[in-house]
Amino acid sequence: MEKLSCDNIIEINYIKQLIGHKENLLKVFNDIIAVANINLNKEASCVSLPIEENTEPNLSDHSSDSSDDENMYE
Repeated sequence: MEKLSCDNIIEINYIKQLIGHKENLLKVFNDIIAVANINLNKEASCVSLPIEENTEPNLSDHSSDSSDDENMYE
């Protein structure tokens, strides 16, 4: 969603003036604004990026390395 600015408030008031003579349309518009306002207030801001788990890649290029390691301890 877009952050609220003065331009948004001016646009909302202008739209309300345009549709003010249609009570049903004005009520629907006000309901939409109310729902949008609730959703904006519920949004949690992300202060930092999530921490990723550091996993070391397997650097071996030989498939036989794992079987050699197993045989080494026998």
